[in-house]
Amino acid sequence: MPRVVNLALAAFFLAFLIPLFVYLGDVQQTAAQVFLVLVAAPFVLLTVLCLCSAIRPGSLGRAARKLKARRAARPDPTGD
Repeated sequence: MPRVVNLALAAFFLAFLIPLFVYLGDVQQTAAQVFLVLVAAPFVLLTVLCLCSAIRPGSLGRAARKLKARRAARPDPTGD
């Protein structure tokens, strides 16, 4: 994916996350705050990953391939 697309996606998600976290301070109930944070957590992660990919394209794919190779190189703990 081009850098511009990743940067645009990150900006799009930030346009929703920033007001959410600003509003979070006004919410009085702890349960509502926890719920909003749990709902926003995947979008925060996605935003960070988009920014990482925009800064250094291909780095996430290389990291995933390294992790997959490491898992394949480990011996099977069940012995099958």
